[in-house]
Amino acid sequence: MKKVLCFLFSFILITTLLYACASNSTKESVNDTTESVTTQTSEAGTSASIAESKANTSWPRTITDATGHEVILEAEPKRISMLHTYPLEYFLALGVKPTATAHFNQLGEASALSESELYSPYAKDLDMIDLGSALEINLEAVLESKPDLIVTFAGQKGIDTIYDQLVEIAPVILIDYKASWQDQLKFIAEFLGKENEVDNIVSEVEGKIADANKVIEKNPERTFAIFRTDGKSFIALGGAAYYNTFKLTKPENFPAESMSLEAVADMNPYYIVFQHNQKSASAFVESMQSSPVWNSLDAVQNNRVYYFDENMNTFGPLTMSLAAQKLTEIYNKQ
Repeated sequence: MKKVLCFLFSFILITTLLYACASNSTKESVNDTTESVTTQTSEAGTSASIAESKANTSWPRTITDATGHEVILEAEPKRISMLHTYPLEYFLALGVKPTATAHFNQLGEASALSESELYSPYAKDLDMIDLGSALEINLEAVLESKPDLIVTFAGQKGIDTIYDQLVEIAPVILIDYKASWQDQLKFIAEFLGKENEVDNIVSEVEGKIADANKVIEKNPERTFAIFRTDGKSFIALGGAAYYNTFKLTKPENFPAESMSLEAVADMNPYYIVFQHNQKSASAFVESMQSSPVWNSLDAVQNNRVYYFDENMNTFGPLTMSLAAQKLTEIYNKQ
């Protein structure tokens, strides 16, 4: 009997001790879990707080433009008025739609962008106020467009004389049009708050340029002449960016000046491209249809006369992408 009682007492004692240990272990486990959750929640809250703080401090920001003016932007620009269509392709590449624009050429008019090869893919989604000619800025029209930012390029004719009046309407940023398109894109992205978009855009466009050059460099003997025209002569201006970017071969003695038809015939380029208002350029070509000199040109005889959109003279990311496409097609054709 005593042995039985002793056994029962020992069993109860051991069971009690095991329960106590298990209970303490559970409490410690719960405490550890609670502490872990609390720590993770605290860290997540801190990270969210830091992210929110960074978002809140991204504006206002100070931008130093091409002329050295320090421009304070209180918030991300929502209504942008351009005093020239020059920066439009940069805005569109970054997914930003300006509110208003002044125009330099006929296809730069807000209502005519659908006719532009460069801008027609974007025209249906654009609803811009036309500010009139970029050669003579209409201050009243700029004011009525209610901008929170005014943008154009440094050196635009007449801007210096009205700059003080413009800054009374909204902050003004002037772009360095002499910088590379990559640097201009980066600068514009900075004042639009689109910095994260730049690397992908640059990588994509440079890839297209590289692919085009692989095709072009297979035929270095093919000379490529880019012209504008005043309706009377060939003007070899405005193509430097193409020659510097693509592996195009200039005709021998190709000058940056006005040339006669006879001078072009002496060069006899393999390709002739007019980057000009197509109606004007086509009329110029039409006027030479009966000329034996014009018809003697290798490019004319072999249907190698082409037209580039006049808006492709801003040489930004959209222009370079379209040029890469067109040059690849031209060189693959013949």
